[in-house]
Amino acid sequence: MIKRTVVFTCMIALALPVVLAGCCKVEVANLTDELARTRAERDELAARLAITEQAPEQSQEAAGELSGSLAEIQQQVDAFILFREELQKREDELKRLREAAAAEAQTAQARMDKLSSQLETETQRVRDLQGQLKQARTAVSDLQEKLTP
Repeated sequence: MIKRTVVFTCMIALALPVVLAGCCKVEVANLTDELARTRAERDELAARLAITEQAPEQSQEAAGELSGSLAEIQQQVDAFILFREELQKREDELKRLREAAAAEAQTAQARMDKLSSQLETETQRVRDLQGQLKQARTAVSDLQEKLTP
């Protein structure tokens, strides 16, 4: 019963970090896609800026609009970078926890192996003692038969 409990606990400890790491990877992939879209949008705005520079009468108006858009995009990119770094920290922490759980499971397995060996030794000892008891009973029975006329 204790062995099952230890194995079950170890399985949970090993599975939890793996599941959490998978969630983080999905989130990183989503953020990478969004970052790519944002960069494409930034490139489009840069192209529009180039076109606007060719038309001097519209350049003042377009420049104000584009600089505000570029600043917003840069803020979004910066926010995505910070978020990606945070996710990397979380992934590193989950990896550390998973490694700790694996080490703990290995220690538990070594302890279970030791206890199993001790149980086998004690079981053999009990068998030996039972054999000795049987021999002693046989000897007592033989003596009683010899003493009884």
